[in-house]
Amino acid sequence: MTTEKTLNEQWEILLQKLIKDFSLPKQMDIDKVLYLIGIQELGKYHQTFSKEEKINLIHIATCCVLAPYGYYFFEYKDKDGWPFYRRIKDHLCLPQEEQNILLKEAILTYFKHIDYL
Repeated sequence: MTTEKTLNEQWEILLQKLIKDFSLPKQMDIDKVLYLIGIQELGKYHQTFSKEEKINLIHIATCCVLAPYGYYFFEYKDKDGWPFYRRIKDHLCLPQEEQNILLKEAILTYFKHIDYL
């Protein structure tokens, strides 16, 4: 586990890289990064999504990045290509700050794994 200072430094590097590479708004947060990961995992880059679909994309990304940590297990993709995960353990029982640290670590690991960082 990285120190919180190192984690925050790496997080800022990721945000700045995403903002630069994808011409994104300067105000990025965990949910916006998860949304981008959700689109990546779904593989439908040029589609317009409804509000409900955007929420589902954030959920897909959360499951995807937390799967290596044992929180979710990938089960299948439906006929439209949407992935489904089974929850193994609950990360929502963690205090909010610990959830944020866990998600940031998991997101950074995801981007390192796909050779983006």
